[in-house]
Amino acid sequence: MLDGIHALVLTEAAMVLIADLMAAGWIFRIYLRNRRRSALAFSLAWIFDFLAILSTTLTNPTIQMIGILLLPAFSALLFYGAVRFLEEESITVRYRTLAVLAVMPVAFMVYMVGVYLYTGDAVWTITSAATLGITGVFVIAGGLLLRETEEIYKSAVKYLYISIILFGLHLIPAALFGIEEWYKAVGFTLSTILIVSMVVAMVKLTSSESFTPRRERVTAPVDLKPGVVIVNGKEYQKLKEKLKDRPVLAFVRDVTQVPDGWQYYFVTTIPFQGRFKNTINPTNLARMTELSYKYLEEFARMGDHGIIVIDCLEYLTVYNSWESLMKFLSKLRDFVIINRGTLILVIEKESLESRLYAQLRKLME
Repeated sequence: MLDGIHALVLTEAAMVLIADLMAAGWIFRIYLRNRRRSALAFSLAWIFDFLAILSTTLTNPTIQMIGILLLPAFSALLFYGAVRFLEEESITVRYRTLAVLAVMPVAFMVYMVGVYLYTGDAVWTITSAATLGITGVFVIAGGLLLRETEEIYKSAVKYLYISIILFGLHLIPAALFGIEEWYKAVGFTLSTILIVSMVVAMVKLTSSESFTPRRERVTAPVDLKPGVVIVNGKEYQKLKEKLKDRPVLAFVRDVTQVPDGWQYYFVTTIPFQGRFKNTINPTNLARMTELSYKYLEEFARMGDHGIIVIDCLEYLTVYNSWESLMKFLSKLRDFVIINRGTLILVIEKESLESRLYAQLRKLME
């Protein structure tokens, strides 16, 4: 009987190891394509899960002791990946989600006391049970954060965060009964099912077009010189019509008249939930720089002409100092020129002091 259970555990461990390596390799390949740090964190998370499972199949005490750190490292990378994912999507976490995270330290201590009272084994409690508990806390937290992106990614992320939360929750009985021989097969089978579900769901999410947009190369020539173009509202309307079928990256205030083919960000101080896919705070110039750089680099790799529109310059001057704004635009100008793209700045000359407008034109030459 015990030999049969041991064989089943080893078979399931092999399945998990293969799934971990496949997920790590596939998601790292996606990272190389889009350079999203969330993908890199998710890929590394599966490497650490692989090492954690591998350590449980070995009998060396030193390796098993190191293995105690590997599972929490998996959960830490999963949580970090979820945080970076929200940042990349410019999503602000709702307060009720943060409120749930706030109770986790107390829940963890209640869990630790409960495990000790149930098992009566202090060594098990402060080693294996503590490892499973802290892992569960951060895994569940990562799942709750990923839930915030459901409006954008729909079922692709829904199956993932549900699998992640269930995996975190299943570690509670694992800590209580893991010391018992009869639970090993049951617990490992449940763990295998949930890990494989997480792997499939994460590969599905990171392979989705929203996570890794596949841009078709635009071969039609565009009558725009590389560099910076400063236009007023009327000139912008004419350009918008000309560029309506191109994959332009735009930072805008008016989201009602954005061409369907554009990738746009609504620049606002209000963290809308669910209504707009992409919002960005006007003070987050670093995020705008990062988005612009990735966009220009991607088009340069394809040998295509990237076009960026900033149709909210006056709005940015309200929330940023003029010096900070000029540094941001100067850096953006350099990115555009290096990658042979075009930056279109929309502004009415009368909205700025003549001295500031002259400085803007000078710096953008």
